[in-house]
This record gives sequence, C-alpha cells and structure tokens, in this order.
Amino acid sequence: MQGEINGLKILIRRESKSAHSIHCFAHQLQLTLVGVSKKCVEVGKLVVLISNTFNVLGSSFKHMDNLRDSQKSTIQVALDMGELTTGRGLNQQLGFSRACDTRWGSHYKSFNNFIIMFGSILEVLESLALDARSMDERAKAMGHLEACQTFEIAFMLHLMRDVLAITNELNKYLQKKKQDIANAMLLVEVTKRRLQVLKR
Repeated sequence: MQGEINGLKILIRRESKSAHSIHCFAHQLQLTLVGVSKKCVEVGKLVVLISNTFNVLGSSFKHMDNLRDSQKSTIQVALDMGELTTGRGLNQQLGFSRACDTRWGSHYKSFNNFIIMFGSILEVLESLALDARSMDERAKAMGHLEACQTFEIAFMLHLMRDVLAITNELNKYLQKKKQDIANAMLLVEVTKRRLQVLKR
C-alpha cells in the first residue's frame, strides 16, 4: 500500500499534500516482527527451509497424494490409540499455507502445520530421496530431509511457533474493527509478559 512509486500513499499525496499515512496497529506489529526476525540468520534459514520443503512437496500431485495418505494413516493410528478424538471440525486435512513477510500470522500457520505434519513430511521426503526420477529431485529431497532432522531446526521451529502464537493473539485482536484502546494496551502488556516468560 505504501509503494515508493505507485503505492496508495503516493497517489493520495499527489491529490492532497497535507495527507498523512499511519499504519494500523496490527500492521505495525507485523512490520516489527519482520524487521526483528530478518536480523536473525537462523530464522531466515528456517523460513527458507520450510518454504522450499513445501515447494518440493507441493510440486506434484503424486507428492501431495503421498503426503495425504501418510497423514491419513498417522491420524488413524492416533485415533486407534485414543490420542485423538473424533467430532465435527476435528482432525481436518492441513494444507501448506504460503507465508509472506507482511503477514507473520501466515508464518505461524506454516510453522504449526509443519510441526503437526512433521512425520508425514519426513516420510514423503525420504521416499523422494530414494525414488525420485531425477538426481536433482533426489538431492533436494535429501538436503531438506537432513536439514529437517537437525536439532537446530527443530528447536527454532518450536521456538518461532511459540513466539508467533503469542503475538498472533495480539495481532488478531488489533485487526478487529471495534478496538478498545484500554483493552488493547492491556493485551500488549500481557503479550510482553508472556514473551518475557518465554525468554527465561
């Protein structure tokens, strides 16, 4: 919206020189998260790995079918063992949400889905590493498989999911049309405290 050449801000400024642009609170939070996270190489590596893994798995219907089948069998085993319950809206198929920089809620969803489908993702990557047609596909699958199985990636994945879960609640509240500034400030304080507890 604020592109340097053709953004909405520029177009409005051309019409009225006295117009000012102010980001909404939710967008400011998103921009802050992007700015801070881009300074951390490990977060960047994680985002790239997840994006590339989703691209490899989503590049063919066969890969997606294999992932669905694996996820289906994982859910069935969990249901048989009593770890999951059935009901309306439960255990629905998860997809790959494409994350973008200005919507870190999408990163939260990507990280969360990656964790939930982790076993199935590894299973499909493993089969790709063994059975892919081209050496390039095998190499990509093997690289992603090895990277996903490192402690650093697992730790960063869970850490970022936890951090973004906390900020996601605040972000959702700030996007509501009717905002009470007192409640918003209270929620900011609660979010700050929760992040500080996580830091310890």
